[in-house]
Amino acid sequence: MLTRAGERLAGWQRTMILTHERPDGDALGAAGAMKRVIETAGRQASVYVFGEVPPRYAFLDKLCGLDRWPAAGGAQLDGQFDGILVVDTSSWAQIEPAVAYLRGSRRPRIVLDHHATPNDLFGRDAELISLIDAKAASACSLVWQWCELMGWQLDETAGQALFSGLITDTGWFRFSNTDAATFRAAAALVERGCRPEILYARLYETWSQARLRLKARLLNSLELSPDGRIATMCLTLADFAETGATQADTEELVNEPMSAESVIVSVLLSEMDSGKIRVNLRSKAPDVCGLDVDMAALAQSLGGGGHRRAAGVRVAGPIGEVKTRVVQAAQDAIERATKERRKTSK
Repeated sequence: MLTRAGERLAGWQRTMILTHERPDGDALGAAGAMKRVIETAGRQASVYVFGEVPPRYAFLDKLCGLDRWPAAGGAQLDGQFDGILVVDTSSWAQIEPAVAYLRGSRRPRIVLDHHATPNDLFGRDAELISLIDAKAASACSLVWQWCELMGWQLDETAGQALFSGLITDTGWFRFSNTDAATFRAAAALVERGCRPEILYARLYETWSQARLRLKARLLNSLELSPDGRIATMCLTLADFAETGATQADTEELVNEPMSAESVIVSVLLSEMDSGKIRVNLRSKAPDVCGLDVDMAALAQSLGGGGHRRAAGVRVAGPIGEVKTRVVQAAQDAIERATKERRKTSK
C-alpha cells in the first residue's frame, strides 16, 4: 500500500498537505517533512494549518514554511492542487475547518495515520488511499518508512522535522510506544546531521513564562483518588486568563502526576472558550504498574479517541460534572483491567 500511495503522490505536481487542529510535534513534523520531500523531488507542496502554530513549534514553522488555512475555506484553493495528503489524523472531528471543503472536493487524497480509533475520514471514496498503522510509534515513523521504501531524499530540514515528531510522540523515547523502528529512524537521522541536543533545547527548554505559571495552578488543583491510582487536575478559563496561558501551553502537562509510583491513570480537564471541556488521558505501561488500562477505549466511550496509553476527548458540560464522569470511567477501566489480570493469571 505504501508503494501504491507513493506512486500516486509522485504523480501529483502540486500537493496540499493537511493535519489536525492544534497540531503537535508529530503532526507538524510529518507534514513539514513531506513538504520538503516533495519539493526536493522538484514538485510543489503546501502545508496548511488551522490557526496559529504553537510557539513551541515556531522553529518548524520557520524551517518548513507553513501556510494558514484561509478563513473563507478551501474552495478557492481547490484548483491549485492535484491531490491532498492528510497526516496524523483520519477523523473528520479533528479537521473541522476543512470538512466542508474535503466533502465537496473531487481531488484524490492519501491519509497517513497511526491512531487506533475509527477512521471516519475515509468513507467509500475510490480516490482515497489509507495508510494506517496503529502499531507505529508516530506519524513521523510512518513517513520515515515511506521515504525509505520509495527512496525519497531527505534533506536536513526534513530530517529535523521528522526527528521532532519522533521525540515528541515518544516523550523523548520514554513512552511505551517507542520501538526498535523509532531508534533506527532516529539513528539514521542523526547520521544525516540531526543534533538531538539542539532539538531537545528547542522543544523542551523554550516554554513560556505563562506556561510555568499555569503549571503551578495545575499542580495546585491536583487530586488523588483514595487508593492513589487516579490523578485528576483541572484548569479553568480563569486560570488561563490570569496566567496569560493558552490551550497550547497545556501540552504534556497531563504527564506530571505519572512520576508518583501509585498513579496509574492521569486526567487533565481544561475549560475551553467553546464551553466544552478538553480531557487528556494517560496511563502507565502494564509492565510498570501491573495493569493494562486502555485510554483509547476510555476516550471512545466518551466520544473521543487516541492511543492505548494516551488519548483525549472533548465533552460538553460544567467542568465539575465532566470530572465526575471521567473519574468514574477511569475507575471502571481500572476495575476491568484488574479483572482481566486476575483472569489471565489463573
